[in-house]
Amino acid sequence: MLDFGFYNMDCMDGMREFPDKYFDLAIVDPPYGLGDRLTDGGHKKNPMEKYRKSYEQKRWDVAPNEEYFTQLFRVSVNQIIWGGNYFKLPPTRGILCWDKMQMMPTFSRWEYGWTSFDKPAKTFEYRSQSTEEARFHPTQKPVALYEWLLSNYAKPGDKILDTHAGSASLEVACHHLHFDYVGFEIDEDYYRMASERLEAEKAQVSLFEVTE
Repeated sequence: MLDFGFYNMDCMDGMREFPDKYFDLAIVDPPYGLGDRLTDGGHKKNPMEKYRKSYEQKRWDVAPNEEYFTQLFRVSVNQIIWGGNYFKLPPTRGILCWDKMQMMPTFSRWEYGWTSFDKPAKTFEYRSQSTEEARFHPTQKPVALYEWLLSNYAKPGDKILDTHAGSASLEVACHHLHFDYVGFEIDEDYYRMASERLEAEKAQVSLFEVTE
């Protein structure tokens, strides 16, 4: 079985390493299978345009198959799945809304998250194009969003799973809030950049603690 940490590997191979219900909470953001709609935006000043070349070269935006969800539900007790409206998932009342606070008519104002929790629906308001975080992944989500999720849906001591780490925003949030995690990112370039980001965050927090 793998140790806690961040891995450059296929999440399907990774999840098979773990026994049933090993993780208390899986927070995942799998590809939605949007194709060119991910970067077109319909606007000549589309901020996603700078990711088009990388997207066209990698073609990573392939929606997961049924086996992915079988493994995900096997290894985790509870799940939060971004883009849940694109997948065949059980009914739930505990839906999430990330209000991106962006008013451009060619971009989604908010993003839907499916959860396995029997809780009232919740909304988190946070500007998607935050200047506080450098972006290098087309679907990068803010660390603040994941810190909010962990604060509201995870308990101290919970083990967290991230199958599609991308920019490692969840891993950074886990580090800030002291959660053990396992994260997978299959793309070598994104894994390298995400690892550098994560290590920089760890060093910064360590330096702050020493100063304190």
